[in-house]
Amino acid sequence: MRAVRVHASILTLLSFLAVLAAGCAGPMVRDVPVSLRYTPVIKELPPPAARVVSIGIFRDARQGRPEGIVGERVRFTQETDRFKAQDGAAGALVGVLRGYFAKRGARTERSRWDGTPADLWNQGGDLALSGRITHLWLSATDHATRGEASSVIRLEIVAGSPKSGAIITKSIQIEPSKKSNLFFETRQIEEWLSESLSEAVERVLPELERRLVL
Repeated sequence: MRAVRVHASILTLLSFLAVLAAGCAGPMVRDVPVSLRYTPVIKELPPPAARVVSIGIFRDARQGRPEGIVGERVRFTQETDRFKAQDGAAGALVGVLRGYFAKRGARTERSRWDGTPADLWNQGGDLALSGRITHLWLSATDHATRGEASSVIRLEIVAGSPKSGAIITKSIQIEPSKKSNLFFETRQIEEWLSESLSEAVERVLPELERRLVL
């Protein structure tokens, strides 16, 4: 009988230690894949000027952000969902750019142009693009009765004319109003970030086309 009691006490102690260790490990963090795509936001855009566009190198130049992670949601249970763009932050922007030009009837081709003037002459098409993402982040917090979310997107687009050699660098920031909802589903997060990236592209590219495409 004594051996049985000792055995039961050991099991109880081990169970307590397991629970304690789980608590010390902190809240769970998991990566949630998100797919970002071009989503038209501005209803009326000027007619397209470029017929062929070379999309060069876009870099994820964000400071202090994990590679590929574009936001996070903290649940009221203190668990954290980290939203990971399937092709990374830079890949998501390239996808939005390709969708934007496809919607406007222009053909895109990938290139290795990094925005330097010396290599611009080797690019094909009517317009060459490169650039950096300096900020791309969505923060969402779920409370017991509602959720709140906000985001900031900041891009630096370098556009060049392979025909004239002219280069223009343009920066833009999109910061939508903070939103409240009962609960932010992953689909809503995808739509939010897709629309914000698309709006940034729509506000920058028509002017660059107008000034550079001959």
